[in-house]
Amino acid sequence: MMLVIGVYTAPVISKAGDTFGVAFSVDGQEKYTERQNKTTSSSVNMECTDKDIDGSYYYASVHAVNAAGTRIDVSHGYEYYFDVNESHNMLNWVYEEHYNMACVKCQGYSVDDYHGAWFGGYWYADI
Repeated sequence: MMLVIGVYTAPVISKAGDTFGVAFSVDGQEKYTERQNKTTSSSVNMECTDKDIDGSYYYASVHAVNAAGTRIDVSHGYEYYFDVNESHNMLNWVYEEHYNMACVKCQGYSVDDYHGAWFGGYWYADI
């Protein structure tokens, strides 16, 4: 008796993204995501999936991180509006300006004076 077992392996494509959470105490406050490796000239994707205070929002732009850990604005002026359920592919020049790490600067607005504002979601350095 012969038993033949076959296994088929299906290729899986997965984005290596990070969750993020940013909390703001006052209007205009800036917060940065953790840094990620950036290996292509692609856009950076950010998805805002949660927030705790209605009416608040934030703007985001892409920054490079150099070997010393200093953040460098490589957005060329492109900023993106985010509210809950918003997603953007953000233009950036991290790779083109010869950096290999990226982070996202988030700046909160219409922040509640008493409670502040919190946002959460996902971001991907290479899409």
